[in-house]
Order: sequence, then C-alpha cells, then structure tokens
Amino acid sequence: MYESYTGKARMTGSGDSKCLIIHFQTMEARDACVSAAHQQFLDLVFHAHDPRQLWSNEDLWAIQVMDIPFFLTKENIISYFKKFGNISSCRVYFRKNAKVQQARIVYDSAQSIAQFDSQWVVYCFSTCLRVTPCHYTVDQKSSRHTFVATLTQLPPNTKDIDLAPLIRELGAKAVNVPLSLNSYKPKRWAYITFSFQELMDAAMEQLISYQGHTLQWNLPDNTNKLCHRCGKLGCAPSQCPLRQQWSRTQDRNPVAALKERFHVGQSSRPKPNLRSRSRSHSCSKGPDNSRFSQHQHSSSTKPKTNTPNHQRNRSKSNDKCDLSVSFSSALRTPPLSSARS
Repeated sequence: MYESYTGKARMTGSGDSKCLIIHFQTMEARDACVSAAHQQFLDLVFHAHDPRQLWSNEDLWAIQVMDIPFFLTKENIISYFKKFGNISSCRVYFRKNAKVQQARIVYDSAQSIAQFDSQWVVYCFSTCLRVTPCHYTVDQKSSRHTFVATLTQLPPNTKDIDLAPLIRELGAKAVNVPLSLNSYKPKRWAYITFSFQELMDAAMEQLISYQGHTLQWNLPDNTNKLCHRCGKLGCAPSQCPLRQQWSRTQDRNPVAALKERFHVGQSSRPKPNLRSRSRSHSCSKGPDNSRFSQHQHSSSTKPKTNTPNHQRNRSKSNDKCDLSVSFSSALRTPPLSSARS
C-alpha cells in the first residue's frame, strides 16, 4: 500500500499497552498512514510514534525498585512483584561503583501501582526494597529521602526484616541496613526513614533496646564516624575491641569482586557435553577394555618363554583384533534400523 514501507514492524507491550510500531522511509508516507482510514483495522488507532511520549505514558503504570542486593536476581524480583499485577517488562540494572541494584517494572495497568502511593517499601527475601512510582516528580521522589535517622549499635547480622516490627511501632516508612563492601554482611547500623519531621523527632527521643543491645540514635551526617565493627560513634576500627586478630586482604575493586561473586552481568558458562563424557567413560570402563587390560596384565606377569617368531606374530595379531573389536563395539554400534535392513 505504501511504497516507502520498510517491511520492518515490531510488537511491544501487552494488554491495554500493546502496540504495533511500523517503520517508514519518509515522513510523508508515515503521515499518510496516520491520516488515512483503514477499513480492515477499525479497532486500531494509528498515530505518529514518539518514544519520549510513550515512555512518559509508560511511567503511569511503572515503578522503580531500589536497594536491591546483588544476591537477588531478576527472576526473584519478577516472582515477588507479579503478585501486584501482570508485568509487561522488568529491567534490572546498576550504576557504576554501586553495591546495590535497581529495577524498573512496568505493569499493564495503572491500578497495579496505586498502593505504592502510601506504601513506600516491600520486604523481599528479608530485604527492605524501596518502591517509588515512576510518574512522580523530582520533588515527590526526593521527599521520600528527606527525614532519615540512623539507629546504631545493632547486634551482628541484623537484617531489615528483623527491624520490621520496630519500624511499624515507630510509625516509620522504611528501613535499610547497609551491607559491607567487602564481606557483604549487614553493618551495625540502620537508616530509618520517616514521612514527617515530627515523627522522626519523637522516635529519636525514645530509648530503644533490641536483643539485649541498647541502640543509639544519630543523624546520617555522622555515618562516616561510625565504627564498622561495633557501630559506635567515635570508635576507631583499628582500636575496636571487636577487631579480628587476623588481617583480611582488601580487594582493589570491591564492587567488581561483589559482581563476580554473585555473577552479576556475567553470562552462564557452557555446560560440558555429557554425551562425549559418557562415551569416554564407557570406552575407558567398558567390559571389553577391562578384559583386554586384564589380559595384558596377566600376560605381563607370566614368565617369559622362548616362542617361535610366527607364534609371536600370531599372538600380536590376535591382540590387535581384540582391540579393534572392543573399540567398534563401544563407539560404532550400528542403529537398530540399519541392523534390521
């Protein structure tokens, strides 16, 4: 119908967001297709393709998930978030030198992300993940990171899910226990996010005790002064009582070591050919070969006797025949169809 049609077309999205993108060589042909009436496609609406506009429309039913540790895979993310609705696409990515991942999840309906206007986080595999609708403005997104306090001197290996009851009691919105860059174990403090200044001030006036540890409140500005061994403010890690007696080798690039440890951004290794391994196994441990090796061993243990040359040649030829038969029976057995014919 259109001479400038390139023959290239692709389908994107699913459900109500499903669309067909057709490529033309000239703008005139594209405009003619948009303005024409297509009797055979009465249910389709043709309009000029604008990737920026489509991306903006897609934000209405998309969410951004942050603070994803490297041990959570894309399959784990999809398996958890599919309970909120049908997922059209999911893209997991990470920024340079970041020790956590992010994800953009697109649903086929805006109703699937409506609850995240009031719900800021989800707990996936004992990890608190921040969730923000993608259609939020810059000010709306930054407001979810404004009122943050740190709770220090946590017990070792405290996870986000362990502090979930405390977070609900304080009226906070989110919790994040950072992970060590080298060991990827939880540090001894947590970031507590509130929705209002008054809630944060009231929480910081409370004395918190958790598993026999008296926790201390601090501001995020003092995080660089916290000891990564005990979580106390002003304690030097080199003089900390919890300092390990042995020294630990530091990686030159700890982020790259973490990605290699959890196979982030790496292609799966090709599996060995099981058929070739089974063939070599059967060839090396087959009954004919074992008999042949036993025959060689027994012949080597027998006392040497003077035998004529023609008998020696005959015995060597017999051995060669046994070897060839063993090889052919192990590797060159004809198929049943050829044997019947």
